[in-house]
Amino acid sequence: MNDVMLSVAIFLIAGVLLFLLIAFIYIWMAVARKQQLYGYIGTKEKKKKNKKPWNERLMVPIIKGAVYLSPTAKKYPLFGKHDHYERLLAKAGNPFQLRLQDFYGMRYILGISAYVFGWIYFILGLPFALYMLILLPVAAFFAPDVWLRMKAKERQETISLEIPDFLDVVSISLRAGASLDGAMGQVAKQMGGPLGEEIERLGREINLGVPRMTAYENLLYRNDAPELEMLIQSLIQGGELGVPVSRTFRVQADDLRSTRGFRAKEKAAKASPKVTVITTMTIVPSVFILVLGLLFLNFMYNPEAFGLDIFLR
Repeated sequence: MNDVMLSVAIFLIAGVLLFLLIAFIYIWMAVARKQQLYGYIGTKEKKKKNKKPWNERLMVPIIKGAVYLSPTAKKYPLFGKHDHYERLLAKAGNPFQLRLQDFYGMRYILGISAYVFGWIYFILGLPFALYMLILLPVAAFFAPDVWLRMKAKERQETISLEIPDFLDVVSISLRAGASLDGAMGQVAKQMGGPLGEEIERLGREINLGVPRMTAYENLLYRNDAPELEMLIQSLIQGGELGVPVSRTFRVQADDLRSTRGFRAKEKAAKASPKVTVITTMTIVPSVFILVLGLLFLNFMYNPEAFGLDIFLR
């Protein structure tokens, strides 16, 4: 009897130990798998952060070619209005650290590349080769103008969208006792983006001894967003008249949000006629041509259906 009890006890102890061993192995494998998964996700996120968008990767060789040709392009800037393009570059935030001569170089590198491509297209005898040879280099030469205007417009719209939040946070900081320049600089640093860059640059200019009015003028020269101009006017009035700007900023932020809503509704209202015009100009002529084409083919190959066979005898 004692031997049986001892055997059962040993069996139970062995079973418990085996269960604990299996549980330990399972938990260890689960933890190892989770750590491996976390490491994989971290590596993937790091790769995603380090990996640039395809359009930025495409711009790298173009920018290098533009920098290489920039000395020549600066000497012969075809259709170049220096003041106009300098301000456009400033509004766009100097994308890819472009200088004015680099922008002219981009025109040359794209125009030359398109000209070479047009000749290859022409030599191969592909359709519309002559038009490609003539029109493609011209379009490529002026493509940087369109791109720069789009970048400038996009950046100014982003600044306009960021200003209400910026004013709210600065207003709260001012009511908490922070100085105006300190609050604007700290909020700009935390927000980042185009508006943060411009406000930080404004603060650096003032700290370097540039007169405040001159720094404001430089800021408005680099940007044409009406919301930013309103912000600068508030700062000027607050400095001249001694008006507390915290309440002004809060009211302006609410007004700008209301204005943004009205603009969105206005754009939505304008979109419907545009869609109608596009539909009318594209789909309706296509359907009209299709119907007329079918009628013409029926007239040609099945005149009996229209009673025209008597005229063809």
